[in-house]
Amino acid sequence: MPKKEKILVLSVDRDNDMGEKTGLKGPVIGKDSVMNSAVKLGMADPEDSDFNALFQAIRLSNEMKKQYNTEVALLTGNKNVGVQSDREISRQLNHVLNKFRADYALLVSDGSQDENVLPIIQSRVPILSINRVVVKQSERLESGYYKIREFLEETLEKPKVARLLFGLPAIFFILYALFGFEGWRIIIGVIGVYLFLKGFKLDNYIIAGFSELSTSLTRRRFAFFTYIVGIAMAIIATYWGYEAAITWINIGLFEFASAFISGSVYFYFLAAAIAWVGRAVSTKEMRGKTIASVVIFGFAISLVIYNAAELIIRPDISMMNFIFSIIFGFALIFIALIMELKK
Repeated sequence: MPKKEKILVLSVDRDNDMGEKTGLKGPVIGKDSVMNSAVKLGMADPEDSDFNALFQAIRLSNEMKKQYNTEVALLTGNKNVGVQSDREISRQLNHVLNKFRADYALLVSDGSQDENVLPIIQSRVPILSINRVVVKQSERLESGYYKIREFLEETLEKPKVARLLFGLPAIFFILYALFGFEGWRIIIGVIGVYLFLKGFKLDNYIIAGFSELSTSLTRRRFAFFTYIVGIAMAIIATYWGYEAAITWINIGLFEFASAFISGSVYFYFLAAAIAWVGRAVSTKEMRGKTIASVVIFGFAISLVIYNAAELIIRPDISMMNFIFSIIFGFALIFIALIMELKK
């Protein structure tokens, strides 16, 4: 009589529902052992799809016994699906093949997740066939579930995409929870700011700023202190600018913007100057005269901007103030250039 081919009927529980719900450990080998495992899983959770896969594996093994020498086995992975679970399945498969040296394997699967172990099985024994068992009314739902799960796992591994898909909606929900319907105005504003930053590629500068702040905390603490002072000054400048401009909001856009600039420009200058001087001193990239010349240059620009804004909101004041600020600004720049040349 010709020798019957050996076929191993495998059921794979990649996320180890069997172990988590019944306490049994894989591998489970033999018809009776697999049957008992299926009964225990069915008693623990009748809705688990692995329950159906185990009985299907037993049924297929019984049907092929007339033509082939068959054995049925269950491999269990780990609840941490991935490398850890696949290593455990590989170990258990080696143990099964040592006891039953199969010529082929027939995989009984209850979903696409368990079929991810195909390369592991194929590396040890040829796969004759795959029999997928899914409850008919939930087949599309299960496939959709795994697709959504894989998409979420891949998304969470990419920080930029995760911030967009999860970070922004989280901010919107928090704003709505705090402010109710009025929160929609803030949400629209947040979306506008985000699109503005992305459109003009300003987000890279903001990320670089946070990176510099983090670095200065550990390596250049004097610079970190000046950064904090600068940020505080910028907040004060924004508040004072808003207070100065609020009374002009119904008069005109130019007047509103000019009033804001008039009330805040010098504080913004101080904020930027303090932060920049702190960084320059900490990194020792520039000499004292160069630092002073840059500060003078910034003050000259602030002086001209302030007088231009004042002229818009107070047209009755003399034009000479603005002209004088320009002349004085040129003088300051000239002094800064001389300092640069003498360094």
